[in-house]
Amino acid sequence: MWTLGGLISLLMGLVYCELATITPQSGGDFTYIYKGVGPIPAFLTVWTGPLLTGSAASAVLAMVFADYLMAFMFGPCASTQSLRKTIAALLLITIGISNVISARLGVYVQVISSVIKLLALGVIIAGGLVFLAQGRTENLKDGFEGSATDVTSYALALYSCMFAYGGYNRIGYIAEEIIDAKKNVPRAIVISVSLVTCVYIATNVSYFVLIPKVELLQSSAVAYDWALKGIPFIATLIPICVMCSVYGANNGGSFSIARVMFAAARRDLYPEVFSYLTVSDSLPVFGTIVYHTVGLLMLIPGDIGRLVNFLNFMAFTVMWFSCIALLRLKYMLRHEQVDPSRFRTHISIPILSLLCSSFLIVAPFVTNPQIEFVYSAAFVLAGLLLYVPFIHFGLKIPGIDKLTLFMQLLLQICPTEKVE
Repeated sequence: MWTLGGLISLLMGLVYCELATITPQSGGDFTYIYKGVGPIPAFLTVWTGPLLTGSAASAVLAMVFADYLMAFMFGPCASTQSLRKTIAALLLITIGISNVISARLGVYVQVISSVIKLLALGVIIAGGLVFLAQGRTENLKDGFEGSATDVTSYALALYSCMFAYGGYNRIGYIAEEIIDAKKNVPRAIVISVSLVTCVYIATNVSYFVLIPKVELLQSSAVAYDWALKGIPFIATLIPICVMCSVYGANNGGSFSIARVMFAAARRDLYPEVFSYLTVSDSLPVFGTIVYHTVGLLMLIPGDIGRLVNFLNFMAFTVMWFSCIALLRLKYMLRHEQVDPSRFRTHISIPILSLLCSSFLIVAPFVTNPQIEFVYSAAFVLAGLLLYVPFIHFGLKIPGIDKLTLFMQLLLQICPTEKVE
């Protein structure tokens, strides 16, 4: 599943490579779908993406951070759900504040956390190789016994893998700022996805070398349990490294998704206040605040598995539309002279990506549908009910202008130029 997830991520990453060079404007999926399919699917993208998918992912990462912090502080002692959610909420608030204060601070956090993450994974992978060389293979012999055989279980496994691989579509959010996009965009995708795939597979093998399957499935902090069994004298450093990694991943989401809301608002698909920037630093503060507020609400259920399923269903729906957008843009540009700055993929790549997205959307409903998938589908359809009155007919909620003025004064934000 981890290998298959890496291959699907690479396919979809190449789709986003071409989309980023055909449409070199910031905004990611929203921009691609708006130009390739139309405003209604684009609105569904920004409705499900930043507000729901992004916020749910932020909540998941915050709870992972809390799990490792509690494992570090309390060890095997039981801790309460209220403490877990409080720690996760404080993390989201801290990240929100840092991104409101300075964009540069967010970039520094991202770089430092990435270095720490790779160092921790390097230790786990190297340790696994050493233990394998010593003949520690008892947990690998029966590792696949009792595996599920139904389609829904395979889809759910891929959902968890694809959540871990998430990020290959983020390069489109900053497409306008990339120099020599034809060369650097695909290079970034191919190198990063290939590297991450190898790292994830090697890390999971290392986990199974030391941790029996039953213990692994019951653990909420697998890396910490691995360190306690394999290298006890550095065990305290592993959860710290994981927490730094999770903090950085969450920070990256906050940095990028607020800018997707900004791009949507400039095309009148979000309330106008989302397109306002701070007078001093040109930061999308209002979008950042809304993003983290919804993320705090997502912490209420407290179930990581259900949140992952919820957000991935909507994420694959957006990817499905992006694949359609690329196929349509390819068709529309078929007679035009090829832009030398454009990266091109073979037609089979978006078609395969479209088929994979279709499978991941449909499969969870085949044998044992979960309630979170029904909620996800309902949220997607609810976007249509919002689009007709507020976007198509341009109706305004009473008092929205006064609220916008209040936010301008409170947050020191001002209008920006609209994009047609």
